[in-house]
Amino acid sequence: RNLALPTSVFHRAVDQMKRTSDFTFAVVLKQEQANSGTIVSFSNGNNRYLELQSSGRRDEIRFHYTHITAAGATQIHTESFPYRLADDAEHKVALTVSGTEVQLYIDCHPLYKRVTHFLPDRNFSASNMQLFVGQRNSNSHYLFKGDLKDLRIITGPYGYLSQCELMDAQCPTCGQFLELENALLGLKEMITHLSRRLVAAEQRVSSIEECDCKKSCLINGTSKNDGDIWDIGCSQCKCERGEVTCGPRPCPEVKCKHPVLEEGECCPKCLKNCYINKKDYEHGEKQILGCRNCSCINGNMMCDMLQCPELKCPPEQQMSVTDECCKFCQGVDYCSKGHACHTNATCLNLNTKYTCTCRSGFHGDGYDCSDIDECAQQGGLNGNHCHLNTRCVNTFGSYVCECLPGYRQLDKFNCIEVDECKSGEHSCHQHADCINTAGSYHCRCKAGYEGDGYDCKPVCNQTCLNGGECRTPGVCTCRAGYVGESCEKDLDECATGVHRCKETTNCVNMPGWYFCKCKPGFETKGKDCVDIDECYLNTHSCHATARCVNTQGHFECVIGASRDCRLSCVFEDSEIPDGGQISPRNQPCKVCTCSKGVISCVEPPCNCSTWRRGSGRDLCCPQCDPKESCQHQELKHVTFRSGEQWIYQCQTCECLYGEFDCWKLECPPLTCDNPLPLGPGDCCPRCPDDMCGLDNTTAANGITGGSGSSCLYDQHIYASGQSFKYSSRECATCSCKVS
Repeated sequence: RNLALPTSVFHRAVDQMKRTSDFTFAVVLKQEQANSGTIVSFSNGNNRYLELQSSGRRDEIRFHYTHITAAGATQIHTESFPYRLADDAEHKVALTVSGTEVQLYIDCHPLYKRVTHFLPDRNFSASNMQLFVGQRNSNSHYLFKGDLKDLRIITGPYGYLSQCELMDAQCPTCGQFLELENALLGLKEMITHLSRRLVAAEQRVSSIEECDCKKSCLINGTSKNDGDIWDIGCSQCKCERGEVTCGPRPCPEVKCKHPVLEEGECCPKCLKNCYINKKDYEHGEKQILGCRNCSCINGNMMCDMLQCPELKCPPEQQMSVTDECCKFCQGVDYCSKGHACHTNATCLNLNTKYTCTCRSGFHGDGYDCSDIDECAQQGGLNGNHCHLNTRCVNTFGSYVCECLPGYRQLDKFNCIEVDECKSGEHSCHQHADCINTAGSYHCRCKAGYEGDGYDCKPVCNQTCLNGGECRTPGVCTCRAGYVGESCEKDLDECATGVHRCKETTNCVNMPGWYFCKCKPGFETKGKDCVDIDECYLNTHSCHATARCVNTQGHFECVIGASRDCRLSCVFEDSEIPDGGQISPRNQPCKVCTCSKGVISCVEPPCNCSTWRRGSGRDLCCPQCDPKESCQHQELKHVTFRSGEQWIYQCQTCECLYGEFDCWKLECPPLTCDNPLPLGPGDCCPRCPDDMCGLDNTTAANGITGGSGSSCLYDQHIYASGQSFKYSSRECATCSCKVS
């Protein structure tokens, strides 16, 4: 069946629920016994968003809701209310949500009121969401069996009054408080905004007042207005708010190389230029004109004869050259006497002077040499000679030929290809194939892996559940405590023998973990399971004419020589003859056998290989009937027999007679006070030194098995001798003492 309400109804309900923090699910129903079904659900496939559910198998009402954390993460929470609705009787049910408070009314009686500490999300942000009645989704999960009447979603406070008019209204509701709190926060934000605007307005008013109240300055009997500027000598003064400030007078910019500050002036100025041989010279410039050393002085060129150096060679060896003012000696090393050649130039001696030539790799007049970019030209005197598979890189005064990626150096100008795949000089992932190409290589993930070749991850067609990871193609690596192709099944530590329970205890398997429980006939005392004296406690099954003798973990019945003594058993106020069998009340699948006064009850094993379907339902061996199996919510190829359990979305699910029911996962007790943060796939907190949970051999009821001495209190395990604070009494300290 598919009882999905029309999209228009869904949107109308969502729009109304978004407007208020109060809403109520109200319904009149009659549910079949042992049925676990959804009453109303906002869901997306297997993901519940907001749902009201009744479990006749565990006799509880569940409210599933979504909470969005401050970081934007989505969390699913469940509130369970112990109550049996599935009793084939008609009931009025109203679940009211008001902010973080949840109240449950059954037949107009307020049964539960809780504060969830998590605000249910009402934004309905999940995509493809639908509104269902009598089931969770279109996959026919959690089918409600029975009658549903007058189902309503009521927005606003006091929605339960629509069912129960005579009940009192509580004023105000938690949702109204929440709306008031939000209104106060909005008002606070508005006041803060107004305060900021008021401060800005005050600043503007102060600025206006300053403009209206200008103050003048009095200087040597003369009044100056606010803002007036005047010169005193080479200083400039200003009247500002009644105070006089003076500083150097600003001077105009001068555009000559040698400005002059004349006496009596405050600012430097430029003097006249000189004009000679059709060329301008600024004041202060010096120039050699012919054999004269000249200087420009305020428009006049002042010249003196050039002074020639004293020659050390005889007059007959002194020589004169045209355009040279001074004589010179032959064979003089002008370069060693000092020259003006550039750093990247070479000085060469001539007969009468020296000359400068730029070095190889540079060009210029010798007095100024700059680098030649050989890479800008191929071949020639000033070009590069790099061949194929290279890249020219200019350097200061030269160039180098670098190999392109995928090639190696053969000589100064040539490079040859490198096979990176053979040489191992590649970055392909270990699960990728390296394919050589011209000048490079290509990476491709191997079969069973996906990625870009540099990062390859295994591919699993199935979904790895319960924290399992896909580490090998097609294979899920399961966390300890889980098995199955998709890690969907619980590892039965008890059946596989990986537990650490003692001989006096029985291993009790739990989804994802296990604990040890004292065997029948034993009770917990300290860290051990000790024998119970059934004879002393009168909990034996011996007939009144027989004598009870206690044994380790059990008892025996002994009779005397009298003919009235009997080895029959007393069970449920009835006498069972020796060798007789009976089924306990309300447990038709168990068989109890009396053997010499001792009664023992077992469930006969089911041999599914010889099982045959009868006319009716087999209540004792439903696991043998394929029709009584259940399909996994997500893995359609995985089925579970009746009685099998599995974990899905951090819930324990159980198949029974073809229907499954899921409830909150029970986590093993912690062995530390500061567990690790929950990671992806984690349902239960774990301690740093107990990553897999297989060493946990302590039951939830305080019975300890395995090695070590410890105490269990408030779901925490404490070592012998360890002290801790009593949670409900501030001044009390407890100690673990194992005797």
